[in-house]
Amino acid sequence: MDTATINRTMPNWYDTRRLCYERSMRQRILIVEDDSDLREWMAQLLAGQGFDTEVASNGQAALDKALANPPRVIVLDMVMPVMDGWTFRAHQRYCPTLATIPVVILSGVPIVHLHNVGAAAALQKPVHDDQLIATIRALC
Repeated sequence: MDTATINRTMPNWYDTRRLCYERSMRQRILIVEDDSDLREWMAQLLAGQGFDTEVASNGQAALDKALANPPRVIVLDMVMPVMDGWTFRAHQRYCPTLATIPVVILSGVPIVHLHNVGAAAALQKPVHDDQLIATIRALC
């Protein structure tokens, strides 16, 4: 096989390394929301803005995913089945691996009821695209 044939059939090592490096530089966001439509909308919105996203439908699933692969930011609903947002935050705050991960609360619960949650930010549903994106970018 001549050199030209080898160069066409084998991937360029530099390009492969660059692609892996660029992908690993993307900030990963864990979205914890029981409403599947809202969860998927947020995942698509944030992916379109260059974030890697992972989703969970309740606090217990979110704890498992966050412990397995800690995200850069967590977007958290408060009212969910299995484990709600308050219980999730209690577990997160006392876990050395997860305690420093900033949390953006996105909930229908009035903001005045969220002061003791200790979140980096709290947004009221419904949220505007730009507001969610700006809040997450500020934390990354």
